[in-house]
Amino acid sequence: MAFAQSHIMAARRHQHSRLIIEVDEYSSNPTQAFTFYNINQGRFQPPHVQMVDPVPHDAPKPPGYTRFVCISDTHSRTDPIQMPYGDVLIHAGDFTELGLPSEVKKFNEWLGSLPYEYKIVIAGNHELTFDQEFMADLIKQDFYYFPSVSKLKPESYENVQSLLTNCIYLQDSEVTVRGFRIYGSPWQPWFYGWGFNLPRGQALLEKWNLIPDGIDILITHGPPLGFLDWVPKKMQRVGCVELLNTVQRRIQPRLHVFGHIHEVLLGKICDKDKWETKTFWYHYLPEADQRLPFHH
Repeated sequence: MAFAQSHIMAARRHQHSRLIIEVDEYSSNPTQAFTFYNINQGRFQPPHVQMVDPVPHDAPKPPGYTRFVCISDTHSRTDPIQMPYGDVLIHAGDFTELGLPSEVKKFNEWLGSLPYEYKIVIAGNHELTFDQEFMADLIKQDFYYFPSVSKLKPESYENVQSLLTNCIYLQDSEVTVRGFRIYGSPWQPWFYGWGFNLPRGQALLEKWNLIPDGIDILITHGPPLGFLDWVPKKMQRVGCVELLNTVQRRIQPRLHVFGHIHEVLLGKICDKDKWETKTFWYHYLPEADQRLPFHH
């Protein structure tokens, strides 16, 4: 769910102007792209990336650091989750099943009960009502794939984001928290006709091009190619190649948080019959005045 940029990559951030990322030749075949880039460039292991190890819930926070608690894909099942201590909570989307206003209100109430100083949330493909274009198309259809959603009156969800009063909601936007620039985006490659779906290639690249340079923490709902994106039943990689290229070649954030693919063991927080806490990811970052030299 969370990966940290290596110091080698980070040190390069100040050495170039904005790079132009183009549609990858393997964009439409992420499994093939993974094989090629893994064998020829080794882009899925150090020094290109560093996996963030889980930290025990009761581990003390080092002095002068900010503790981030990163979760995703809770799907309206927050009651069983025992949240650990932290300074900043990041939720990488799919906090509801369908984005119904009632679900959003319940999630917001849960957020309000948490003690974190900052709570930062993005939508995922299950937050259907947050994707206004999706909702407009859904209402026009004669066959409703999501009957409980398609029956909603537009006035009940047109400002659904305003229901999230207990967090900072990001949608192709950024916020600065404790000196860290944080950007959030809900998009992912087409996924069975859910919300915030876009075709691979240029359409997704245009969304990633909106991400400013100099972002410290990037939150996306979907994964980049090669990281927690393996679907065993299909024997396929489903991560976004353009997101990988944007993250590694241009943005180079200190931390990338994402979710979406439940089949991945390390990203799983539930089992088939019982929801329970399985895995939490933490990451400590120095305060703004104690950052490494590559920040400017």
